[in-house]
Amino acid sequence: MLRQSLFLILCFSTISLSLWSQEYTFKNYSVRDGVAQSQVYALLQDHRGYIWMGTRGGGITAFDGKDFKTFTEKDGLINNYVFCLKQDADQKLWIGTNKGLSSYNGKHFVNYHYGSKEEKFWVSDLATESSSKRLWLASNRGVLLFENGKFREPDVLGELPHELVNSILVDPQGIVWFGTGKGLFRIRPEGNKLLCESMGKISHYMNNAITCIRRNAKGQLWIGTYGGGAYYYDQGKFSKPDQNQELYRKTILDIHFDLEGVVRLASLSNGVISYHPEDRSFGELTEKEGLSNNHIRAILQDNCGNFWFGTSGGGVCHYFGKQFTTYNTSSGLGGNFIYSVFRDSQRRLWVGNSQQGLSCQTDSGFVQFNADNGFLNTKVKAICEDELGQLYFGTDGLGLYRYDGDTIVLCTGMDRKYIRSLVRDQRGRIWAATAGHGVFRIDPKNPGASPLIFNSSNGLPQDRVNSLFEDRIGRIWFGTESEGLGFIHNQQVYPEIIRKEQGLASNSIRSLAGDQRGNLWVGTAGSGVSFFPLYGDDQKYGTRIKSYQLQDGLTSANVYLLCFDSKDNLIIGSEAGLDLLVLDRQCRILQLEQYGRGDGFTGVETCQNSSFLDRDGTMWFGTINGLSHYNPARNVKNTNPPILHLTDVKLFYESLATTNYKEQVEDWNTVKQLVLPYDQNHLSFNFLGINLNNMDDVRYQWRLAGFDADWSPVSSDHQIVYSNLGPGKYLFLVRSCNEDGVWTPHPVRLPIEIMAPYWMNWWFIAGEVLLALLIIGFIIRWYIRRIRSQENEEKRKLQLQKNIVELEQKALRLQMNPHFIFNALNSIQALIGSGNEQQARYFLAKFSGLMRQILANSRKNMISLEEEVKLIENYLMVERFCNGDRFDYEIEVTEGLETDYIQVPPMIIQPFIENAIKHGFKDIDGVSNQKRNVLRVSFAEEKGQLICEVSDNGIGRKKSAEINQKSMETYHESTALLVTRERLELFESEKGSASLEIDDLYDENGQASGTKIVIRIPIN
Repeated sequence: MLRQSLFLILCFSTISLSLWSQEYTFKNYSVRDGVAQSQVYALLQDHRGYIWMGTRGGGITAFDGKDFKTFTEKDGLINNYVFCLKQDADQKLWIGTNKGLSSYNGKHFVNYHYGSKEEKFWVSDLATESSSKRLWLASNRGVLLFENGKFREPDVLGELPHELVNSILVDPQGIVWFGTGKGLFRIRPEGNKLLCESMGKISHYMNNAITCIRRNAKGQLWIGTYGGGAYYYDQGKFSKPDQNQELYRKTILDIHFDLEGVVRLASLSNGVISYHPEDRSFGELTEKEGLSNNHIRAILQDNCGNFWFGTSGGGVCHYFGKQFTTYNTSSGLGGNFIYSVFRDSQRRLWVGNSQQGLSCQTDSGFVQFNADNGFLNTKVKAICEDELGQLYFGTDGLGLYRYDGDTIVLCTGMDRKYIRSLVRDQRGRIWAATAGHGVFRIDPKNPGASPLIFNSSNGLPQDRVNSLFEDRIGRIWFGTESEGLGFIHNQQVYPEIIRKEQGLASNSIRSLAGDQRGNLWVGTAGSGVSFFPLYGDDQKYGTRIKSYQLQDGLTSANVYLLCFDSKDNLIIGSEAGLDLLVLDRQCRILQLEQYGRGDGFTGVETCQNSSFLDRDGTMWFGTINGLSHYNPARNVKNTNPPILHLTDVKLFYESLATTNYKEQVEDWNTVKQLVLPYDQNHLSFNFLGINLNNMDDVRYQWRLAGFDADWSPVSSDHQIVYSNLGPGKYLFLVRSCNEDGVWTPHPVRLPIEIMAPYWMNWWFIAGEVLLALLIIGFIIRWYIRRIRSQENEEKRKLQLQKNIVELEQKALRLQMNPHFIFNALNSIQALIGSGNEQQARYFLAKFSGLMRQILANSRKNMISLEEEVKLIENYLMVERFCNGDRFDYEIEVTEGLETDYIQVPPMIIQPFIENAIKHGFKDIDGVSNQKRNVLRVSFAEEKGQLICEVSDNGIGRKKSAEINQKSMETYHESTALLVTRERLELFESEKGSASLEIDDLYDENGQASGTKIVIRIPIN
């Protein structure tokens, strides 16, 4: 037996008040969390929702609810020791420091020094005028005006103090109030001048050292002093708010007024002091309530209504004021793993924590029950109380213990048991579920009796039981680790076990709970929750079991605890926090609320069956990181939507501000309109909705009008990428909602235009169309001209062929000269008549052969030179015979000339030979030539041309023309020459260059000695 001695009672009575838990929900941020420095002298929430923190040595830090970003001298800040922060109407941030003034527009800093950089100058506070853009500065040089980048002293009547000014304020009437170490002063308009006067003349209180000046919504001026508390100025009179000297000797460093009119005072050593004007009462928030430090330098209320306190040495405290309060080792608990929680009939709260036994909460705080004071260092997994007021503590492996207020004893038969659940039934008996030994029933009225045991030997499906529940008719329901669900009634295990085959979500049961509707709820390991009605005639539970799982909205299907609040709402605990389900009469989900770290439920992961519903309707939850107290009455809907803005626009994953298009990025990295060329079409949008109530539950929707048909699904992602955007105009829209589904009233908009490439512009397309029309027109025109040319060419060829035919006919007629034929036949006849028949037959054969050659060649356009030479030779032989052998002839062909290859027009030379014989060899004045007539025909090749020469030693053309004129015989010569020229011209148009030359020959005396004909024909 373990005895709890008087030492325990002494512990109850002497325990320090400092062990009491925090009564408010705080989240403290320090250097290890990302705050630049632990001394935070200034706080400000900007237009984007960011919290700015001015530190004494670390620069300024911006906080978006999740991440911290610090700016120091390395980033361009004038000095890292910051006194004050202010944002003007143009959204420019002003920072007063130890070395002067800085401004920041979200892109870069601009610094302003007073005099030289080495001159000692700092800005303690600053104020803006609503009517102008100038600033009033509180500095170590007194009151200064800052306008257009210049510092100057205000021109005032009266004496202007030049000592250190701690605080400054400009009221709506344009009166400037400022406080120094020697009291409160004001500068007010006096005609066209400004008058400076000391307020110490009106009230001796205002001769104290003034630390801060603030103005509330009612127009009252509140003044904080060093060591003299606070005062307010209303209708020309200074008054003290503390009637009972609550602020006696207290130094007030900042003053804030909330929306309900409550005044909060930042004190030098007393934390945050609140003053309620309605009942003129005071309250305090100190380190005892959860503040990180009692030295408060600045107070800020954010847009969600929560408070931020800047401390000197403790960083920043964020006061939520939400429905969860957390207790841990710093609150006096023995450990942070909370395995069980129970409030007894004496209103004491018992907590099983870590492996340190129990902690008990009393009016004085928490006291410990462990190995140091009479109990055990063990895990207490279950706690309950019997009708006699005795408490039962179920341990993890050390059995079940009973505490009667004086002693703690081990229950009979319960040694070395792993207790998982304890239940007191309607008859006052205690039921204990164990891991490995089944279910035990203990009679508190007979503590020495052995317990009644239910295990696998008498009907229990498994000896590892995790949870117990008693229904209205006295049945004890048990949930096993892997064999489903059943109940014990009338000291017997009901044989019908409910398993997965009967509709249960899983056979692994962790928790059981019953609602006021008469349903049993079953929490499973990994499969959500199942439920079914307990009462009715039909005991076939498998036909009525229903389940809720992840697809129904649960945060996790891994259930650790089930319980119901005072309104019969189901609460499910898991490793991911709490789910609160509001159900209708048919147990359909009407509303589902989720609570995690961002909602103040900082423990997040719950411990198995570690919950308790208190009489006042509040609830207690054991987690792996402390004990959470939940007050549903403070569950107020957050009606403030997140403050949404675009944090960055990226082009091909590079921030737009660092690209060639950075001129489109304005202050605070905003982009009002984006215009890009066609090949810059890969865009990423980063956005953030700042909800300082709960950043984890902010959700987003976006749409790119012109690309997306509809809004995206609701998502926690705050980045979206669009690639390969085509030319055109788009509109990017994004909106966000908070944890209660309140959406931003107007989406953030960014018009975007992707310019078309030059080849898609109208002027280029018009030019292309015009060029295409011109080309088509040109092609059509060329085609028509080509057709016409072809037609003309065909006509020309036809005409040429016609001309050739006609010329050939003419040539043939010339060649077939009737005189020649008549003379040849007469000559042959004469031979026959003279009896020279053999010679007559010879020449008749030659003549007939010549006729055949002429007729055969007349059907050809071209003949070989060899054929032409044979024809000429036959013709000359016949001519000389017909002319009585009165001339000789010579035919010369240059050696190597390819006579069988070279083609010439047929009978092209014959007319000139005939002319030479007929006209060149004529008698002159009836007198025969004294010389022998010779006709020479030669063929040679020169520069790709066939040179055909016909020369004679006759009388020449001039003499021949005179003779012909007298005889009127001119037709044959002129016609032959004309036809030959035409034939050569036709030949030249088809084959290339051809020419005809006629030269007169003269002897040494200048007398005509013949004629030479030169015909040049190209060799193909």
